[in-house]
Amino acid sequence: MGLFDRFLRWGEGRRAKEARARELAGDLASAATLYVEAELPDDAARVLLLRADAEGSAEQRIAFCDVAARTAKSEELQKRALGRKAHLTLDVIRTRGGSSLKSELARVARELESAGQLERAAEVYAELGDAESEIRVLTEMGAIEKLEERLKASHAESRKVREVTDVRRRVADLDRTAERRAALEVARAALAERDDDVVADAARAIRARLATGPQVDLEIGGKLHHVALGEEVTIGRGEATILVGARAVSRTHLRIRREGSEVFVEDLDTRNGTMLAGARIEGAIPVGQGIRLELGGEVPCVIERPTSSPEGELAPEGVIVTVAGTRLLAPLGALVVGALRVDHVAHGESGFVVLRTPSGAPRPILGEFELAAEVELCQGDEIRARRGGPVVLRVAGGGREGSGSFA
Repeated sequence: MGLFDRFLRWGEGRRAKEARARELAGDLASAATLYVEAELPDDAARVLLLRADAEGSAEQRIAFCDVAARTAKSEELQKRALGRKAHLTLDVIRTRGGSSLKSELARVARELESAGQLERAAEVYAELGDAESEIRVLTEMGAIEKLEERLKASHAESRKVREVTDVRRRVADLDRTAERRAALEVARAALAERDDDVVADAARAIRARLATGPQVDLEIGGKLHHVALGEEVTIGRGEATILVGARAVSRTHLRIRREGSEVFVEDLDTRNGTMLAGARIEGAIPVGQGIRLELGGEVPCVIERPTSSPEGELAPEGVIVTVAGTRLLAPLGALVVGALRVDHVAHGESGFVVLRTPSGAPRPILGEFELAAEVELCQGDEIRARRGGPVVLRVAGGGREGSGSFA
């Protein structure tokens, strides 16, 4: 050994003695520095871990553990430092929470695994729902009983995932083919068994788009029609097909109905009555080709039979109602759109605007799908007679039963 080497060795020994003295005196910062200068990285790492224990701030403790892990040469000491860092980080994450929680937990789980803290790593993977990583760690641990339990649980979870995926796909497929009542029923049954945000959101989206009627705006042949569906139509201030916001009008004021080929109007025993040529009407009176009324003696209402095309073709047995300046087509039954029929159906407390295709007629197309004989329409639906053909019926808007108030 040369003189220079002996000098270096003497210097390192002196720094090591000084480092131990500083450590015993409680000067851990200086001790760590001197241990590094004496080329004793493991002692430096050990002292850094002692400094971590003495810190009050969790972030500072984590920082010292990180430096200790990078300083140590001993694999055992590195793992010890990494394990303590991961445990401290886990506590901080759970205390803080937030949107980044999942990604940070995944990082901590990997650090715990690298540090040989396999049981804790498996717990964090389980918390994250990462079954594959959890099973890998349990296998490495040789935890046979836990592994068997986890494999059983994983199988059950996989089955649940498949079931939920099937429900999501079924709801989406039924929506695409306009079978909205069936889609909502599938979603309702699935949500009664377990919560699923995707299924719940899909059901809400369908309900939001549904044309529930009995009023609906339909674009037919490029022309927009305001339609009031139903075998009979009522006009009133409250519980009516067509709402009129006038205090002189009763909640359900006037009924329009068809008997055979004749259409009748009937005042529903209202307080202010319905006037025809200044006289109050009693009972049902025929519309004939047209009739002019005043509801409550204030609101003009004209009811006439459609004579021109296309309204006469769409509602051959219906009427046109013009009330308070707004014009609606009331087919008093199904609206006729070529071979198709548009109608209103009440189902429990819900209402649906349905599209029917008579037996033997070609089924209409929505998007790329051929529709069933009866489907429920949603706002935005574009119905074609054939794939790639022009739009024959578009649902421009819809509302709840009794919607469409006209002042």
